[in-house]
Amino acid sequence: MKPKSLLFLGSLLMLSTACTRKDEAFEESYQIILVMGQSNTHYGQGYDPILDAPDDRIKQLGRFDRNDMKIIEAKEPLEHRTKLENRVGIALTFAKLFANRFLEEDKKVLIVPAAVAGSSFASGDWNRGDEYYDDAVERLQWCMTQFPSSELSTILWHQGESDANEENENYQQNLDQFIRDFREDIQEPDVPFILGGMVPSWANNSEEGIKIQEIIKNTPKRLENTYYVDPTNPFTIQADPEEPIHYDAKGVRELGRRYFEVYSGIK
Repeated sequence: MKPKSLLFLGSLLMLSTACTRKDEAFEESYQIILVMGQSNTHYGQGYDPILDAPDDRIKQLGRFDRNDMKIIEAKEPLEHRTKLENRVGIALTFAKLFANRFLEEDKKVLIVPAAVAGSSFASGDWNRGDEYYDDAVERLQWCMTQFPSSELSTILWHQGESDANEENENYQQNLDQFIRDFREDIQEPDVPFILGGMVPSWANNSEEGIKIQEIIKNTPKRLENTYYVDPTNPFTIQADPEEPIHYDAKGVRELGRRYFEVYSGIK
């Protein structure tokens, strides 16, 4: 007969092994969508409780108060660095369509919201080492470390208005370097990076707006695995009448759908 102490140790070992296997079996695994840029990623005015309802398959990385660095429900408004009630963005529409077509078995979608209203390269927000840049890198890396079987599916980027207002002559250089640096820092050199066009009526109203819109549009000609979402095709998405620099909720839903169509073409 074995000593009781050995029997007890054996039982502990079996329990520990069982718990480890259980943890491994139930480890969450996500297909991650990182969203960066400025307000047109998430400032569409006109929340609709039906069209913008949450989806059980879709989560987000929380940011505010007790939600910080926790996986929570992806509910509008998402927890970007800036957040306004009654506003919606491109990410949830994109994620729902993504889940319907590309979600793998036993996985969920995880949105990492990291956009900031009014942010720009000229003001020192998105260059390597800037606060918002580092925040996006750190949050994404945390997700990949906590859930190692997860994968980064794509990066959604919408930005340019503030740099147009600030007449940033180095915008193309800033944007291209940002994409290269960011991919290098997250060790994802081939991740699809999708850029959307600014509100056409607003961008076409100034020389700087026209210039930066063209830079964004032509990014795929300069960098591999980058893609452009055209706000003028198949029809022009209109501005919010109250905020001409922004798409309204209907507009960002349509923009989110177009981001998804571009992504579908990649796949």
